[in-house]
Amino acid sequence: MPEKGFTATFISNTGKTLHQFNVSGPKLYILRVLMGFAVLLITASSIIVAYGLLSAGETDKLRSEILQLQDSLAVRRNIEVRLESLESEIQQLIEYREKLENILVEIPMPEDSL
Repeated sequence: MPEKGFTATFISNTGKTLHQFNVSGPKLYILRVLMGFAVLLITASSIIVAYGLLSAGETDKLRSEILQLQDSLAVRRNIEVRLESLESEIQQLIEYREKLENILVEIPMPEDSL
């Protein structure tokens, strides 16, 4: 029974045989494994590239959402600054009210003549 395998012969343009490789037995097994690995790598890279091209539209959507979130964050910060200023003004009003109440306690009230 002939051995499974093949012979690769490289011939130059002048017709002279340059190299001859006999691939059989363990060499054939290793060659098959390497070719399977190469096919697997090419398939995986093609899938990754296709997925990247399909998700390119999603990146634009994500960018627009990020811009909206940044705008809402700026609005929120502005509201927080305004709230802090209002809180300080309310605190000042409370202090003025307390001072006025203290002054009113000091002033005698006129008695009713009736």
